[in-house]
Amino acid sequence: MISSIINYIRWGGDKYLIIDCNEVKKMKILSWNCNGKFREKYPQIIEQESDTYINADIYIICECENPDEDNPQYTQYKKLVEQEVGNNYYWVGDYHYKGLAVFAKNNITLEKIETNGEFKNFIALRVNDSFNLLAVWARYKDEENDLNPYVEMMHDFYDANTELFDENLIICGDFNSSVKFNDKHKTKDSNGMAKDHTNLNKKLNKKGLYSIYHEVTGEENGEETHNTFFQSRHLNLPFHLDYIYANKKLIEKTTFIKCGDKTQREVSNRFEIPDHWKWISLSDHLPITLEFE
Repeated sequence: MISSIINYIRWGGDKYLIIDCNEVKKMKILSWNCNGKFREKYPQIIEQESDTYINADIYIICECENPDEDNPQYTQYKKLVEQEVGNNYYWVGDYHYKGLAVFAKNNITLEKIETNGEFKNFIALRVNDSFNLLAVWARYKDEENDLNPYVEMMHDFYDANTELFDENLIICGDFNSSVKFNDKHKTKDSNGMAKDHTNLNKKLNKKGLYSIYHEVTGEENGEETHNTFFQSRHLNLPFHLDYIYANKKLIEKTTFIKCGDKTQREVSNRFEIPDHWKWISLSDHLPITLEFE
């Protein structure tokens, strides 16, 4: 996104327009598993007076309804989507009431990237002809298409679409994965590596992609002090299951903003996990956001 500085000069009585495109505006991406019924929760994100207001350019939403569905319960939802983003969105899913969507404001250009395999909960997009974005909702196994569950499905998608993964890619979403669950994933890939979270990290790191949270906090996987998921919304059952991956150059300019800290700081990029007290009534997952140049 470019914010232009407009200046005028006069030459022989005529006025000429000079546009300086050196000022770069930041882009903000929100990734959130809304735990269903997004049609009822969407207003609480976009209304400025709400405690859960987040003004993002791109919203990646897991477990949300299909705005194209002809359902009388979706009437207001469809109007709100049209008002906020028009037709600038993509949605995939097995059921109209629970899928994965990417919504973007009208000044954002989204171009679908075709991928290999029968993966129903991954959306790959080219954004503003500038970088690639992969939205993820790793789910339970898909027996119809012979897809493995959760992080194993992430491995399967990676192995089928290796060429997509490079330093120009940002990955966002609900991975439903942690090194704490490694022992549940013994299935091996073609190289004999277990399809677990540790080995997924290794694959992504080799492609120059790193978990922003772990890089900026210095915390080890499985030792997170800020969690993104509370099982059955119980605060005593926390896990870190939602991630944003990006390249090192972007991450080096990024600061972690803790739990809604609004302290003004001169930082280029901001990675944030908001206060769980404001969000736990809406979902078992917290949103994560990345604001970057």
